[in-house]
Amino acid sequence: MTLTGKGYFIWMVKQCENGNPERIAALAKESNLSHVLIKIADGVFPYNIHPDTEQDEVKPVIEKLHEQGIAVWGWHYIYGQKPKLEADSVVVRALDLGIDGFVVNAENEYEDSGNEKAAEVYMKVLRENLGSMPIALSSYRYPGFHPNFPWSAFLEYCDYTMPQVYWVQSHNNAGEQLIRSVEQYQEISPFRPIIPTGPTFKESGWAPYKDEIVEFFQTATQLGLSAVNFWYWDGARRYLPKFWDLVRDYQYNDSEQHTGNIQQYIAALNSRNPEILIRQYADDAVQIRTDATVQGKEAIRAWYNHLLTDFPVGQFQLVKESRQEDIVNLTWEIASPDGQFLQTQETLGLDHGKIKYQYSFTRPQK
Repeated sequence: MTLTGKGYFIWMVKQCENGNPERIAALAKESNLSHVLIKIADGVFPYNIHPDTEQDEVKPVIEKLHEQGIAVWGWHYIYGQKPKLEADSVVVRALDLGIDGFVVNAENEYEDSGNEKAAEVYMKVLRENLGSMPIALSSYRYPGFHPNFPWSAFLEYCDYTMPQVYWVQSHNNAGEQLIRSVEQYQEISPFRPIIPTGPTFKESGWAPYKDEIVEFFQTATQLGLSAVNFWYWDGARRYLPKFWDLVRDYQYNDSEQHTGNIQQYIAALNSRNPEILIRQYADDAVQIRTDATVQGKEAIRAWYNHLLTDFPVGQFQLVKESRQEDIVNLTWEIASPDGQFLQTQETLGLDHGKIKYQYSFTRPQK
């Protein structure tokens, strides 16, 4: 399944609407949430099990959310000391609960070098047993700050990345931090579609500003991200209700994603990184230009190397755009400080979000 829209993480079910499944589901529906992510395991132990009655607090919530047409993903915080046992135990729980997707929450326990094997053991068990169920990695916002983390070992078996884009102890750069996070994840191989998690919580006297959450939403839309979610339901409802109301009222859905691929393409141009640009293309993509027709990522990469050499500075600007199903028409332009100017009209044919063919007409430079 493709995850779209907006969602919320749940840490402790009993802290959400007093653990009442009907109220949780009704509020999720009222807030136009497309997905809810509930903690189902911690290490080798199941989570959100009542300590006295041993009653499963997750299953009835899933049932009520499903009745409202809301997808439910389970998430698992892992430690890596017993990766196979962690995976075996959570697989049983995930299949029993009937969740729609699965999130691996891996953080500082995997910072030590040499943890690739533990990550691979855990992920292989998940993929072999969960089949086609979508799996996401929830971890740090900036991979570049965590070079020893086994990113590729996790992402090899994932369908999505859910970076925790929390600008704690900072303000007024929410969009910038999201862009930086996306760019760094685009540099990891294999690349997986990004669904960022934003902050609606307090920490050490810090809390986000309301306009920063709006900026987070707007930037995610500009980047063409199909979905966003927030940490965390329990904290927002109890301590920051105004942020819950903001997320509830913000319209983030498929209708807002019609220009997503275009914005993502323009953002890739402005990254000035050929590796990020060619990831927008299918492996056998065809590029038809006024001077040549080429096929394949390597040939397309060579063209972008030439373009970026000619325009080492300046901002690529979207002039106009339109879309009809999987056909995108756009015009972009760039002007450099030394007076060079380029305007290009393009038609992009998309296949599963990737550029399959590209017709490109460039007007002469002035």
